[in-house]
Amino acid sequence: MNRTYYLFLVFSLVVIVNTWAQDSVAELTENYYGIDQKNKIILCHNILIDALIQKDSTRDRLQLGDASYIFINPPTQLKHTERYLVVNVVDTFQLYITSLPIIKIATPDTIVDEPKKIARMSYVDSTSNFTTTIGIELRGNSALKYPKKSYDLEIRKDSLSEVSADLKFGQLRKDDDWILNSLYNEPLKLRTYFSTKLWLEVHKPSYLSQKPKAKSSNDLVFAEVFLNETYEGVYLLSEPVDRKQLQLKKMKHDTVHGELFKANRYADASSFEKAPTFNNAFPTWGGFQMKYPYENYQSHWEGIYQFVALVSTEEDEDFIAQIEQYLDLDNAIDYFLFVNLLRATDNLGKNYFLARQNHDTPYFFVPWDLDGVLGCIQDGKSIATTNDLLSNGLFNRLLASNPSNYRGRLSKRWEELRATIYSNDRLIENLKEAYSFLDQHKIYERDSLVWPSEKNPMNDLTYMENWLKKRLLFLDGVYSDM
Repeated sequence: MNRTYYLFLVFSLVVIVNTWAQDSVAELTENYYGIDQKNKIILCHNILIDALIQKDSTRDRLQLGDASYIFINPPTQLKHTERYLVVNVVDTFQLYITSLPIIKIATPDTIVDEPKKIARMSYVDSTSNFTTTIGIELRGNSALKYPKKSYDLEIRKDSLSEVSADLKFGQLRKDDDWILNSLYNEPLKLRTYFSTKLWLEVHKPSYLSQKPKAKSSNDLVFAEVFLNETYEGVYLLSEPVDRKQLQLKKMKHDTVHGELFKANRYADASSFEKAPTFNNAFPTWGGFQMKYPYENYQSHWEGIYQFVALVSTEEDEDFIAQIEQYLDLDNAIDYFLFVNLLRATDNLGKNYFLARQNHDTPYFFVPWDLDGVLGCIQDGKSIATTNDLLSNGLFNRLLASNPSNYRGRLSKRWEELRATIYSNDRLIENLKEAYSFLDQHKIYERDSLVWPSEKNPMNDLTYMENWLKKRLLFLDGVYSDM
């Protein structure tokens, strides 16, 4: 952070805080804190620390809005790693400090799967503080049954219309559509985070030199959420995978350039087993949903149909000769290695996007919904299997026919990654770093206050590390024999 700006921010907050030397009272704007009266939790953003540590006097009282709280054991310094007890009249609250963004959502309506309900949302992090109107609805399929809900958000210009508006959250992109992932089925709250960040590090779009803003998947950050003044715990605030994220070329007039398809369910086409007939009047085909361009109730299935038909019906000679017209082999290699490293059992027939940047460029894979990984399946159940190779119709064909020395390139790429990003030390260090942050900052502790679990996060971390070591050893043997 720019030092001048930082000092200005701290000075401004100290002014807000009310002279600590006289009263030991901290006042913050409401976005910087949340108070859960039901669960007796107070969460303050670490800007509170930035302001208060400028004074050496003992902190004995905290003023949040109209409410005053007395510290049972007054601290000399507020830390992320500590929990504090404060009393307001007769109620005792647990006070926590967070460095994560705080999101507060308020709506008088019951949030449902569809349609979006109007709500007010505030957002604060170390550099941003704003309040806006949003449309909010539940998201997910199996996730709908979880008590801790996930949400789709759309930023709105006002509460009277459905006109969208773009906003920027931290280091994420500026956009109007956002996702709040509840992580309810992830005891460690980091499988999706770890896996998504890993893919962003491993794979870059082949056209990055022409489109430097393009990302190979969605980016995300942890955030802590309040809904109608009730603390909901830790979430992942995520960008969507869309045309803008991938920087696909826009449709011009009636000419289709960039394309984006989402594999929604296991079916003939999404598993590359068969190419059924298609009808451009429908947005879905063979397990895929067309995400872009789908305008005026018109889909464009011709290109992806030809791709799937090549894989599922053509003779080896034609498949070998034509496959690189339809498929970015380097991307396919990275995706196959990535899915098998994680043993992402739900990401080869569904839970991926297939895209191409322009009509004359090949298709490429984008991973999605990476919660069933690293020794777990999507419902959070542990599956200790490490000695199998995941595949589908496309990857079976690539391995069998070996176009452009696919197997040799697969083996070489694995060797390159094992020496760097996929090394045991690097992978386990990344896991431990994410775990340590959530644990030491007491994020697991306060999330469990509202969503208690019988699972011990440390046990899950040990399980994940041991599973990963066995998986890597098995895959080393598989790829060395190709």
